[in-house]
Amino acid sequence: MKRRFSIGLGILAVAAAIPFAGGAPVLAELQQASSSIVQNILAPKVKLNLGAEKKVVSVDAEGKQQITWQPISNAAVQPGDVLRYTLVSENAGDKPAKSLKLTQPIPAQTVYSLESAKANGAQLTYSIDGGKTFVEKPTVTVKLANGQEVQQPAPASAYTHIRWDYSNSLAPLAAVRAAYEVAVK
Repeated sequence: MKRRFSIGLGILAVAAAIPFAGGAPVLAELQQASSSIVQNILAPKVKLNLGAEKKVVSVDAEGKQQITWQPISNAAVQPGDVLRYTLVSENAGDKPAKSLKLTQPIPAQTVYSLESAKANGAQLTYSIDGGKTFVEKPTVTVKLANGQEVQQPAPASAYTHIRWDYSNSLAPLAAVRAAYEVAVK
């Protein structure tokens, strides 16, 4: 009986010593976990909301054109229609969101409407290579009739992505709105 009791005490002693075998790592892990929890509580939490609307042009009683935007969910989309995509980014966290970059692909079966991208305080850049590189004014190489190659502004059909780069931090509880238009092919 004493032998079983001493074996049981030995197992209990080893089990109790394992967490302390490395000295303070258990305490350090607890401190790291609490630090991580605090960082997550006080971290920026950027929420993104993408909306899409169809441009509707009508004529009022006086013969003047009226432009309204109808949510895509309620609108049939046809070739030639103009769509506006709006991306609202809100920092719902307790810390500023630094280096916020928003990138949107040009949807399939649409063509970007040149110079339609808007955003307050953001640097706009564009990609014509599937989002690999971004520049302010994309260009393409065109071969002239005489064989000379020149750089010309990229056509709207070449645009594949738009990027909004907010160099300033997005403050807690602040929001930014970015928008662009495309035409349905």
